[in-house]
Formats: sequence, C-alpha cells, structure tokens
Amino acid sequence: MNTSLFVISILVVISLFTTTFTVTKVVLAHRSHKDKMRLTKQIMDNGKSAEAIVNFIRQTQSKLDDQPEVILDLTVTKDNGEVFHAAVKTFIPLILIPQFQKGKIIQVKYVEQEDQRKVAVEDAYLP
Repeated sequence: MNTSLFVISILVVISLFTTTFTVTKVVLAHRSHKDKMRLTKQIMDNGKSAEAIVNFIRQTQSKLDDQPEVILDLTVTKDNGEVFHAAVKTFIPLILIPQFQKGKIIQVKYVEQEDQRKVAVEDAYLP
C-alpha cells in the first residue's frame, strides 16, 4: 500500500513540475513574440523608408493567423545610396508572397541604434 502511495506521489510531483515548466515556456514565448511585434510596429511608425532587393526568401515552420513566417535576405539601399545587408524574419500574407520573390524590389523601414540596424518590411502581416 505504501509503495502505491509513493508512486502516485512521485507521479503527481512530476506532473506538477512538467505543467509548470510547459506553462512558463509558453508564457515566455508569447511575451517574446509580443515584444517583437511591438518593435516591428515602432519601426514602421518611426523608421526611415528605403528600398530593398530580395536576395532569397525561405519559409519557416511557423504561421500567425494562417500567414506564413518567412526569412527574407535583403540588400537595403538607403536614400543616400549606402547599401547594407539585412535578414528579416516576418509574416507575409499569402496573397502577397509573389511580391517577395528573389530579385523583387520591396519597401522597408529601418532604424539605426548603437551600430545596429533594425529592419521591418512594409506590407508584412501585423496582427
């Protein structure tokens, strides 16, 4: 009888630990995603406009509201002619995917902070 109670107690403790761990991971992932979306919206509101050439597009396994997440490798040209490379992970509406193929010119916005550039893609999906 004591052995059964011990085994059940161990299973309950393991279940509680697993549940706590899973919920913590989900909450942290959700918070990280919200922070990324907030940063993207800030770039879209306050960033400088530029054109970018799509070097390649690669779909990830993620979706947001049925819109696929992609990684865009871009060559961005600023207004003054300066060029820089950027890789952007973003969600693109399915209907707009043809506009983001290799060689296409797209509109982006960027901000420069402490020797870093953050880039957001115009026409990307923002919930």
